[in-house]
Formats: sequence, C-alpha cells, structure tokens
Amino acid sequence: MTGLGGAGDGESVVDRAIGVAAEAFGPRLSAAYALGSIAHGGFAPLVSDVDVMLVLDGVDPATSARMADVRERVRRDVPGELADRLSIFWSDPPGVRRGAGEHSRLPEVDRLDLLDSGRLLLGDDCRAGATRPTTDALVLRAAEFALTTFDDAYRARLRDPDDLVAGGARPVTKAVLFPVRFLYTLATGRLGHNTDAAAWYSGHHEHADLAAAAATWRTTGLTDPEAARRLLSTGLRPIYATFTAEYVLALRELGQDSTADRLAAWGELIR
Repeated sequence: MTGLGGAGDGESVVDRAIGVAAEAFGPRLSAAYALGSIAHGGFAPLVSDVDVMLVLDGVDPATSARMADVRERVRRDVPGELADRLSIFWSDPPGVRRGAGEHSRLPEVDRLDLLDSGRLLLGDDCRAGATRPTTDALVLRAAEFALTTFDDAYRARLRDPDDLVAGGARPVTKAVLFPVRFLYTLATGRLGHNTDAAAWYSGHHEHADLAAAAATWRTTGLTDPEAARRLLSTGLRPIYATFTAEYVLALRELGQDSTADRLAAWGELIR
C-alpha cells in the first residue's frame, strides 16, 4: 500500500477531483469547494475522508452515476489510500442555499459545513443568501444516518473491541466520535468537528477519557492497542446509550415518534 502522506496529499486528491469534474461537466460545473476537515482544519491523513463539494447548474437522475465515474477516475489517477477515501457531494445552487433536492447529495449537516467552512477552489461562490439548516433538521438527519448506516455488522463491531482495534485507528475513531459529534450538534446546533466535540463531551458526559483518546488516535494511531481495548470495553456502548437516549427524547419533542421508536429499538440492540 502506498503511504498516506500528509495533508498535502489530501490536497492533491481534491485538486484532481476538481480537475476531473471540470473535464466531465465542462461549463455545467459552476463551483467547487474543499469540504470537511481538509477545509476547516483537523485533517488527519491516518483516518480522515477527503471531501469535495461540486455545484452544477442542474442535477438529474444521471448525475449520481457521473459522479461515481469521476470518483473512480480519481482513484485510478492518484496513488494511495487517500484517493480511496474521496467523498464527493453535489447539488445545484438552489440546493446549496435552501436544501438539496432528490437528485443531489448534500445532507443538511454537510450543507452547514459548506456554508460555514467550505473553501472555494473554482468558480463563483453561490452561498450568499443561503438559509442555514435548523438544529431540528440536523437532529433528524443524524438519527436517520444512524438508522441507515449503523447496521447489524456495525452493531456487532461495537460489541467487539478486539475486532475494532484490529481494524486500526480509522474504524475505532469513527465508532467513538460519531455519537460524540452528534451529541455536540444536539446541544449546540453546530457542526461537530472532532476536536471541538471531544473537548465539549468531557464537560458534559461520562467516559470522556475514551472521547479524548479517540481525538488523539486520529493523529497518533493506536499506540497502545491494549489500552484502547480497555477504554472501548468500558466506554463505547455507554456513549451510544447516551446518544440514543438523548436523541430519542429530542425526536419525540419534534413529533418524530416513528423515528424515535426505531432509534430506541436500535439502541436496545447494542446494550
């Protein structure tokens, strides 16, 4: 495997993705941004995704397949694991400003990241006059993400610290920091950047040692796998229990009882 390198290699992936998209879409590509940690800071080559946002003059049912082609070409053109972690978001300008439609890929949490921290690299900035996502929308989206992404295999891994640690720093830190970031968003209405969310968590919830360790592991790796296993065995499922309980309560307050019921049932499966 090619070495991961540093943030500069992540920038190379971003640059190539935008170049390939410009070739694929031509003048239909209105703007391109770096997104996520490579834009707002905290990029960790060991674990981070490389996020790119593309704004087209219009999107349709064929756009998703064309974006998959862009991503596959970047993977062929740029050596190393970071190219495999390229994540492309897309929308048209109205979707950026008011919320993405059915043929876009721009969840509200990522739209908030774009509005607050997206780094314009090509074209004209289309964020002026945008309506910010509400906390309610972010909470609902986080719950839906958990229900669609945290499947049976994911739950089984949460119950098996040995399996998590064997996978290395990337699965471990994502498993810990996903619920920590969601709790931060619920409490603050802001996007949960990893370092900020872990620091906030330490003042509000138990098992802060695991959250703090996960933030460190993003850059250092699992320097002491046995210590990591102990922290995960003690704290990981309780963190998810806290996430589930607080989100179920918030969803019921929003009148989203069906989603709340589903999330409560999901939470019972990881106890």
